[in-house]
Order: sequence, then structure tokens, then C-alpha cells
Amino acid sequence: MTKKWPFSKKSVAAESKPDEKKAEIVEYERKKETKQKDLIDDKSHLKDKSFLDAMALLGDN
Repeated sequence: MTKKWPFSKKSVAAESKPDEKKAEIVEYERKKETKQKDLIDDKSHLKDKSFLDAMALLGDN
């Protein structure tokens, strides 16, 4: 007669979970993106002397 298989499943006692807390819902308020929009719309760098000099060196103007 053969021996019992040594790698059998072990019975695990079911662990009781403590009272599950409901997931807390966190709401965030988006800030208006006026600062970013202002930066994108700002074209003052195109009038800067160093920029105009660089463009004159690179361009045909």
C-alpha cells in the first residue's frame, strides 16, 4: 500500500473580516485654467529683441 500524498490541500479556517468601512469618496474641485490659458495666449516673447535677432540669423528676413 502506498503512502498518503504529502502535498495535499490544507484546510484553512475562514478569517472573519472586521466591519468593512464604506469607501470614502473624495471629491476635488478643478481650478479654472485661466493662468495656463493666459500663458498660452501670451505672444510677448515674439517681440523680444533676442528672439527677433535669432530669427534674423536663421531666417531670410
